[in-house]
Formats: sequence, structure tokens, C-alpha cells
Amino acid sequence: MGYKASPEILQIITSAIAVVTTVVHRLWAAPPMVRIDVWIDNIRITGSKSDVTSWEAQVLRNADSCHASMGEERESGATQYTFLGVQFDHTHRAVSLSDKFVRSVRAMPALNSLTIAEMEIMASRFLYAAAILDTRLCDYYFFIKAVRRRLSALNRGIVQERSPANLPSAAVGLGERLRQMIENNRKRNIKPTEKASAAIITDASPHGWGAVFIPDSGDVKIAGGKWERKPFLIMQAEARAVRLALSAFSAILPSTMDVWVDNTSLQGAANKGSSKSHAMTWELQRIYEFFDSRGIHATFAYVRSAENPADGISRSRVFTLQDLAKGWNLRRGSAGSFGCRTPKSATS
Repeated sequence: MGYKASPEILQIITSAIAVVTTVVHRLWAAPPMVRIDVWIDNIRITGSKSDVTSWEAQVLRNADSCHASMGEERESGATQYTFLGVQFDHTHRAVSLSDKFVRSVRAMPALNSLTIAEMEIMASRFLYAAAILDTRLCDYYFFIKAVRRRLSALNRGIVQERSPANLPSAAVGLGERLRQMIENNRKRNIKPTEKASAAIITDASPHGWGAVFIPDSGDVKIAGGKWERKPFLIMQAEARAVRLALSAFSAILPSTMDVWVDNTSLQGAANKGSSKSHAMTWELQRIYEFFDSRGIHATFAYVRSAENPADGISRSRVFTLQDLAKGWNLRRGSAGSFGCRTPKSATS
């Protein structure tokens, strides 16, 4: 179309044809069990075969009514297909990078010979691929930090887009290791979502840390203590509280659980797999190593300080029935049927 906003315009048009509720009234939306994804001129419809077939017909009618051509690459009822550089395999519940995406990564120049503009493109592809393959970025912290510093210099006008990236050799080594992982393109198997059978709720303060463990059985446990070495940052302290809690409850942890923290920086970094802080990254690496060694799947969630039952423990206060009720209410809210049981007394 020759206009710089063309992708955005096409995204809106395609979303309207697919009836995405960000641009179309919910009255015309697809059934709740149908999921629609749109990227510029690509549409993906997922759900049961009958629902998808029905909604595909509706999308085709919408396109025909506004004289839009849908192209010849349409795949109806496909269980294996490529979308946004990702190869989806619904038969085996797996995802991997498309061959085209891997070839584009393999064709990129060596990291030690890039301009800043090339470095930005390469880094963005690396991060996208890492998310698809579920690769935690903590191990590549110094590569990402070096890229961020060079882009910061670009934004401040210190260097130009065509200036050499000049990444440190250590960062180059990590980046090339990440590239090798992407080129190997090991399939990521998507496990069915399991209901968490326990929750750990943690808190940190300048004085120490506290944690409450609430399993489905209702046999609540608590742990906590003063810092042996005081953390420098509060988010580092919050991450350390999680690590110490996992160690304290290691003998009774289930394979699937929720971890509740009252620090949004930790919550975001833990679910994303990376942090800008090296201190936080170090703690996260230890937490992930613990999970991996025991095959534990954990999801991090946020709890307000006022509703955190571990708040008093981290400040060396006695764990009360009110604290127990807070933990019970939190667990009940995250696990529907859990509220019908009577809690047992908390033990440390």
C-alpha cells in the first residue's frame, strides 16, 4: 500500500473479518470455545473440529461480503501447520520453529561482526525463538545485558545504527550458544494443564523471610527466619525467600503448584524466565534448577501484601489464625473445590 502504517491497517481489516472482539462488538463474536489469532494478514482459528469449520465458514462469508480475497494457502482442519514462524503439531501436542525461521537464524552473520541494527534484529529473533522453545534466558543474562547497553547508547544518540555492535567476547560466546540452541530446534512438548495441588506463599522483609505451604490435604506448614546475609534489593530478597521456602518444604512438594509472591517484579521475571538484575537472575537460576531436578511445574502469581499470610513470619511475628485464614482464602480462590475442606492446624 506504500504507507508506513499499512501493517496496522491490514491488521485491523483482518481482525474485523475474523471478528476479533478488540475491533468488533462482542455481539458478533465467535463461540467461547473458539480461539482466533490474527497477525497482519494471517488468521488462525483453533478449537473443536466442528466449531472451527463453522467459524471458518463465517469468516469466509465476512471476507466475501467485503470483496476480500483470502488467498490460496488456506488449510482447513489442519493438525499440523506453520503460523508466525512456529510449527504447530496438535497430533503430538508439540511446537517447534519453522524451517524458514531456523534458516533465517542460520544465515545471520557472526555476532562479533554485526552492526547495531543487525544486532537488534538478531536479538529480537533469538528472544522470540527462546520463548517458543521454552528456553529460560537466565543462562544468557550477560548477552542480553550487553545488547541492552548497546541499544541504550543508540537511543541516546551516542552511536548510530550502522556503528559496529562491538559486543564483549563473553557476550558473543553466550549469544552464539543461544543461536546453536535455536538451530538445534528441539521440539517442545506441551503438557496438559494440571490443577495445582498445593500453594507456597512467601514474603521477605529487611528482617528476614517467611513462607506458608498449603496442600490440598489442608496440612498447612510454615517456615521462616532471619537473613544470614542481607540481600541488597527487595526483589532479590523476595526471590531468595522463594528459594529458601522450596528448600524448607522440599520433602513434601507436589509436581504441580502455585507460588504466590507480593512483588510484581519477581512474578514477571519468574514467569518470563529472565530479569534485568543480576542478583535476581542468580536467585532465579537456583529456583529453576530446583524445579528441573524434581520435575516440578510451578506458576508464579501475585498476592497483595495485606492478604499475604507470610507477611508476619518474615517480620518475626507469631503466625496467627488470621494469617491461616488469609492463606486458606487465597488457596480457595485459586483452586475452586478446595474451599470445602476444613483446615488443619499449621505446623512449622
